[in-house]
Amino acid sequence: MKRKILCFLAAGSLALCSMAPTAYALTPSLDIISDTYCVMDAASGQVLIEKNKDKVKAPASITKILTVGIALERGGDPNDRFVLDYKTCHSLESGATHIALTEGEEISFQDALMATMIMSANDAANAVAQYTAGDMDLFVPLMNEKAAELGAVNSHFENPNGLDADGHQTTAYDMCLITRWALGVEGFTDYYGATSYTMAPTNKQSQSRPFNTSTSIMKESSQYYYDGVIGSKTGYTYNARHTLVTTAERDGMTLICTVMDSASSNDKYRDTAKLLDYCFENFGTLSLRAKNIQDFDVPILSNGEQIGMVNIAMDEDINLVVSRGTEVNDLTFSYDIPDHYENGEEIAPVLTILDPNGQQLYQGPMDFTVGQAAGGLQQAIWKGQTLVYPIKETALAVLKWTGILLGIAGAGLLIARFFIQRHYQKLREERRRQLAEERRRRKAALRKAARERKNTPYDNVTYWPGLQEDRRWPPTGSQW
Repeated sequence: MKRKILCFLAAGSLALCSMAPTAYALTPSLDIISDTYCVMDAASGQVLIEKNKDKVKAPASITKILTVGIALERGGDPNDRFVLDYKTCHSLESGATHIALTEGEEISFQDALMATMIMSANDAANAVAQYTAGDMDLFVPLMNEKAAELGAVNSHFENPNGLDADGHQTTAYDMCLITRWALGVEGFTDYYGATSYTMAPTNKQSQSRPFNTSTSIMKESSQYYYDGVIGSKTGYTYNARHTLVTTAERDGMTLICTVMDSASSNDKYRDTAKLLDYCFENFGTLSLRAKNIQDFDVPILSNGEQIGMVNIAMDEDINLVVSRGTEVNDLTFSYDIPDHYENGEEIAPVLTILDPNGQQLYQGPMDFTVGQAAGGLQQAIWKGQTLVYPIKETALAVLKWTGILLGIAGAGLLIARFFIQRHYQKLREERRRQLAEERRRRKAALRKAARERKNTPYDNVTYWPGLQEDRRWPPTGSQW
């Protein structure tokens, strides 16, 4: 039987990973015109404020964020050149934005990317798709696969450019998800944040083609310029009306704002500025440390006997976005963990965090490791989806520790031998010094004795008369 453990923890006591957030709170009265919107923290994926975030809408050219993201993720040299086919250049409806690309024209991959993002050129988006998949129609399945992979479950795409088509749809929340992923693709922000570019002449066009953004939120000369903007993509079709995705950074926090179904171009800029201002002013990051999070030891049972143990904890730190002034001890932490796991049962502990108002900030899996119980039976234990056999683990552990102990013993013997040799070497050196000193003292004593023997016979001696010439003692030939 499963249990839920609710804990109110002191500041600095918890950490999170693998964010799976829901909306923090609905937007207060900000006089927003757009029908749907969503503001997401780029670091965690946490939704800060939203309205109708899952309402399906036509996206228009914000589709191109996904197109460029996929093309860059799948690789390719920006300097690569390729020749445009008929479908790429001539499949656009009348009035669609383009840069007059022509069948048989040779352009670079970078030309196509810049024209797609800066000019929102639909023929350029088709060219990006052709370069990536070989054919623009073959590119569309890649778009839907990526959307499903990212969890954009309410999205479906029919083309790489965003022109109206039956079934071509997404939501404000899904576009935040897609943009968050795209921001992590190498090189994406080079195009997402570009405001000008000049396309060189080609084999079909003798004149250069200068590109300059018309996205007011990125133009410093515009009244709608937003301080801290990283990149932005506009969109408009008859069905979609005005759409806009914008990414901005302030005080170390990066936010993604999507507004859809706006009545006018200026409305989408004003709405975006209001939403971003509100979030930057009212939210901040709260650091949660993994090493301080509560951990659990849960037994694994087989026929009522314990055969293993699961340690459940968090491995990674994370910055959670909360209302300014919120501390860790203001949050509620709920752990969905059973009292025990049966042998073969999937291990899937879940952590949920609520703000002081009961709004869900986070819900996601916890990390875990599985170990064998002392004296456990030789039975299979589930570790997530991987089957582990305790007897094999035990044998490997015995071999591992035997090798470690033998290695330690061998190292100990070598060290002991080294110190013993040093000890006896010092003793030998000391003995040699003592012998040398003893020889030196003996020689000194012998020299002193020799001097004494030489001097003693001739000092204060009275000689016999007539023998003064013979100073030796006793006199030569004397008889005693």
